[in-house]
Amino acid sequence: MQGVLVAIAGGVLVLTVWLSVLRTVFIPRQRSSLTARSVVWLIIATSRRIAPALPLRARERLLDLGAPLALFMISACWLVGSMAGFVLLASGIYDVPFESDAVSGFFLLPSPGEPLVLVAILSTGLLMAAVTTHFVRFTGAYSRREQLVARLAGQAARPPDAEALLADYVRAGSRDRLDYLFAEWAGWLSDIWCTHVGYPALTFARPANSLCWIRAAVIVLDTAGLTLAVAPDWAPPSTRSLIHNGSRCLQQLAKQVGVTPAAAPISLHGREEQGFSETVQLVTGAGLPKQRDEQKAWDAFQDLRIHYAPYAAGIATHLLYSDVDVTPGTAENNAGGPRPPHTDI
Repeated sequence: MQGVLVAIAGGVLVLTVWLSVLRTVFIPRQRSSLTARSVVWLIIATSRRIAPALPLRARERLLDLGAPLALFMISACWLVGSMAGFVLLASGIYDVPFESDAVSGFFLLPSPGEPLVLVAILSTGLLMAAVTTHFVRFTGAYSRREQLVARLAGQAARPPDAEALLADYVRAGSRDRLDYLFAEWAGWLSDIWCTHVGYPALTFARPANSLCWIRAAVIVLDTAGLTLAVAPDWAPPSTRSLIHNGSRCLQQLAKQVGVTPAAAPISLHGREEQGFSETVQLVTGAGLPKQRDEQKAWDAFQDLRIHYAPYAAGIATHLLYSDVDVTPGTAENNAGGPRPPHTDI
């Protein structure tokens, strides 16, 4: 009876490992496996506890190790769990004692349990292939994230650069080019949402560029938000899909890392020193049709921005991005109702 229970425990362990592998690597959907999420949470929580006490350079080096270490730890959990499961199966079915010599002799030398040995070898081979696939998909998603950010870095560096970016496109007289930009970034944000939710370690992978991916998202979302706020009828077709994808992405990632921004009627994150009147004058002077007055444009812009900027700020703070401009505003800045459009926000 005891042998049966041991064999059942081993089979359940092997099955659990494979369900975790399938959920993490092949069918992550909108949430990764419990193993992946637990390992990432443990490593990142430990890093965030230690990092603030370190000098900036040492802190960044420690945080750089978080994502790759999480990948290797997830893989190690799968391999160890699988091996432990087959050892329990061997013990329960063939009475192999829990001794290193006996276990190695069973799996490495010809034995009556050859079918189980073949299954264990096949399972381990497939598991290594799945781990390799996981690494390839992780690095591919990371590269896609950073490549588009690197392109934007030559045009913008902080959220207030959104209006200059918009003015450049409008001044060129090409609404189609602006639509292409918004469509490209809408696809980028959808990819971020799918990959970073499915592979939670990606959220904690440090930026490869001087421009952080969170800041880049806010810059482009502000560009789309200003377009919709000032010229809603002129805005290219992809403008709304960009706002929708970006808001959904940042809200979901904030939820995944445990960030819940306080509700507020306005968002000044990263734009505390920027005057909205100057913003409107810049983009309309470049040729953007002014289809709303400044107060209505300000209200419309804030109605959009509160759905993405506070979440981006919360994620940036949680990830200890010391050089990110989308940090939370002061209590004074965030209190009260909307400011009139002629004031600096």
